[in-house]
Amino acid sequence: MIGDDIVRATTSHAPEAGPAASALALLAHKPGLSIRMLAVGVGLSHPGTVRLVDRLASEGLIERRGHTTDGRTRALYLTSAGETASADVLASRDQVIAEGLSVLNPAEMKVLCDMAERVLRARLENLEQSYRICRLCCYEDCSNCPIDDELHKRGVDRETAHE
Repeated sequence: MIGDDIVRATTSHAPEAGPAASALALLAHKPGLSIRMLAVGVGLSHPGTVRLVDRLASEGLIERRGHTTDGRTRALYLTSAGETASADVLASRDQVIAEGLSVLNPAEMKVLCDMAERVLRARLENLEQSYRICRLCCYEDCSNCPIDDELHKRGVDRETAHE
């Protein structure tokens, strides 16, 4: 139920319906992401992601730059307008979560967080899936990200892994 509310709220703050909200949030989380990894994160085919990137670029929300290690690949970055749109998407997500969990007291929140972290760690399959899991995450507020920590324990670093 909360997941459905998050999708509705974030989509209403995105420039278009569908995965645009996830793309904006994910690029705020991981600037320089390739189209291939963005496709994995938002759950689209490569051609579908190219079309999404084209639309978001034409709206001035993202830009393509040369990739640091692969001359054939384009790295994707939010523009200042894209950063604003991403912040709106994530704020709407935060509001839905806060409202949905407002019935819990601090002790219950701690239990829920501990259980959710265990489930996330156990369900994490690989680096690519981590982008899908974190696609609507407010990375700045997730200072002890269980996904990053679990990847690190497995010897994978999202910051240095090849895309």
